[in-house]
Amino acid sequence: MEENTKLDYSNLEAKLAELNAQAFQRAERACRMAADPTPDIIYSSNFRARLAAEALGVELKDIMALDLGTYTAIISLTLNFLLQNLGQEIQLKN
Repeated sequence: MEENTKLDYSNLEAKLAELNAQAFQRAERACRMAADPTPDIIYSSNFRARLAAEALGVELKDIMALDLGTYTAIISLTLNFLLQNLGQEIQLKN
């Protein structure tokens, strides 16, 4: 992806939903191998960037090269996606 190219992440949540547990494991393994100390891996911005990159079919370096606003939007959407099932479960119990 060229530096001036905008990354379309409008379908990020749908693309994340297409991933399987192996994608999660690959992203976590890469982070742990890079000595990411985050106790719960879903709170690691590096993990969320890796998962988003795989979902969007781009390289991690493409995500890391984004402007700060776009980068934080992508990792925030990824975190929201990862937490949505927990939120639904809590709502059902209450």
